[in-house]
Amino acid sequence: MVFQIPENLAPECYPMAWLLGSWRGAGILEYEGIEASGYLHELSIENDEESPYMRVTSSIWLAAEPAGAVDKEVPGERMYQQLSKERLWAQTTGFLRATPGAGQHDGATLLEAMSSTPAGHAMTWAGLIKGPQLNLQADAIAATPTASTVGGARIMAGLVESDLFYAYDMAAFGHEMSTYMAGRLSRAGVLDG
Repeated sequence: MVFQIPENLAPECYPMAWLLGSWRGAGILEYEGIEASGYLHELSIENDEESPYMRVTSSIWLAAEPAGAVDKEVPGERMYQQLSKERLWAQTTGFLRATPGAGQHDGATLLEAMSSTPAGHAMTWAGLIKGPQLNLQADAIAATPTASTVGGARIMAGLVESDLFYAYDMAAFGHEMSTYMAGRLSRAGVLDG
């Protein structure tokens, strides 16, 4: 299966076109006070016909298998199929928007995002996208009264050999910024040859 850019994609979305689709894979999450665990990840990035933004939905399940069962050398789809879901860990919904012509630097395009979680956080993000790489930094974080304390977050992602590699770093619970999740995703249903 070869990825094709939709014909009706708004020009503002061209820098993000490589992100479109349904992605599945796995990774490892760990943080100060959180034991290392394997996880399965489903990510959907869609574009409403001709709109200048993309809609993002993400669901993460802890794996029944231990963290050592996750091999980042294995393509995301294959690793996803080798693990089993134990319980839902996190969900996020949001939007991505590139702004060609605004804030460009060395061929990169300004990238903005908004996200929210049922755990009580809403974030705005700002960063850059250049070719098949992006970096986003949380610009503002709002939290409900009972939500955990998150002081900062960043996402780094890139396309390598058709898989989406990413790391999600955060500063939370009074700890310094460090990696919380790192994973590898493949377009759903696509296995390596």
